[in-house]
Parts: sequence; structure tokens; C-alpha cells
Amino acid sequence: MDFVLNLIHQSQTIPFRQGVKFNNYNLVCIISVCAYILALLINGTIGVKTAKSTSDSYKLVVTPPSWAFSIWGVIFSTTLVALLWSIHSVSWSLETHLYFWLYCFTISVWILLWSIVSKITILLCKIVLILLTINIYLLWKSTLVLENDDWSIYLMRGAIAFQLGWASSAQCLNFCICLVHVFGATQDMISKLIWVCIVIAHSIYLGLAYCHSKQYNKNMLLNFGAYLLSMSWAIMGVAISYNKYSSGKAINKLK
Repeated sequence: MDFVLNLIHQSQTIPFRQGVKFNNYNLVCIISVCAYILALLINGTIGVKTAKSTSDSYKLVVTPPSWAFSIWGVIFSTTLVALLWSIHSVSWSLETHLYFWLYCFTISVWILLWSIVSKITILLCKIVLILLTINIYLLWKSTLVLENDDWSIYLMRGAIAFQLGWASSAQCLNFCICLVHVFGATQDMISKLIWVCIVIAHSIYLGLAYCHSKQYNKNMLLNFGAYLLSMSWAIMGVAISYNKYSSGKAINKLK
């Protein structure tokens, strides 16, 4: 515990120099890699085995088709590449590594909670998912201190932003799941409310990214554009399910 507290203090008091290793750099990088491998193992074992059954239990009329969730493979792969490249090039500050540790912890907890079907765990999932999206954004923001930007830096930030776009969309779905399966909201109400949630959630993160990009004099499109890709993918999945539901309602009215 003292080691972590010392690292937190160090991250706040010692300026980071891009390309220059800070104290305990090798140990910090080893912890980052091990934490991510553990998160991958949890997802590859518990997550893969329980994802479909849990999703079926919490299915909404606006839940994207199963193929839409294949994006997780892209997310985990690009995040791994970003981590390994950042370690090699010394482009992550100590603060960024600490946020990454927290990211590995929260996404692992989220996967574990998602594997248990109950009202309590779905509420806890919502809380953890909120913390996860905030953490991913802070992880992205912490990389804005880098001054020598090139294509690899843009791709690294893009990998983080890409995950945030999907996670913030998942947060909207999780909120609707809570309303239906915990508080008894109707599927018809959710089919409309989901769009309000999507607009609010994405407006918040796009607004924050715009403000912080201006603060650090960064090009938002180059550094955060990947967010729009995963966001669009999620919205497309929701729209397909919504149209299918709406078409079914229209047919039933004609009968």
C-alpha cells in the first residue's frame, strides 16, 4: 500500500519527461502488463462463458445484435498494442500507468459482476461502469501532456478513445437494463429513453474532449476521432434493434 501511495505522490510532484524513464519504471511497466493480462484472462474465461447467458437474461428491445459485440476483440487488441508500444517508447507518464491499473481493476470487476444475474449485481454493474468510463477518459486525458506528437501518439490516444466510445454507449444500455429489470420500466419506454441517454452520455464526453483538447492545444479529431467510430458502431447496433422492434409493433397493429 505504501508503494502505491508513494507512486501517487511521485506522479503529482515529479514532472514527466517524454522518453525518459521515471523511478521504478520497469516495475511499474511489469505491473501494468500483468494487470492487463489478468483482465484479459478474466474476460477470456468468465466473461466469454457467461456473456451470452447474462445478455439473454437482460435483453432489451434495443440491445444491439450479437455481432456488434465483436468490437470487444478490437478494443482489447488495440489496447494491448498501445500499452506495449507506450512502454517501449516511454510515452506514458506514471499518472497514466496508475490510471491504467485502475482501468484493469474496474473492467475486471465489471466482468465478474456481469456474470452474476441478480438485481443487486446489475445495479453494482451500473456504478462500476460509470467509474470505468470516467477512468478511461482520465486515462486518455493524462496522455495529453505529451508534446512530441506523431502518428504513433495519435494511434495510442485513438485506441483509448475508441474504447471510451463503446463503453459510454454500454453505460446507456446498462442504465436501461436497470430501469427494466430492477425498477420495472417497460420495454416500450426504454426504446425511446435509450436515445436520450445516448445523446447525454456522448455529449458529455465529446464536450470534455473538446475543452481539454483546446486546453492542451491538441487537434481533437486526430486524438479523439476514434471515439466517433465506436460510438457510431454502437448507435448502429441500437438502431437496427430499434427498427426491428418498431416494425414488429407496426405489423401487430395491422393484424
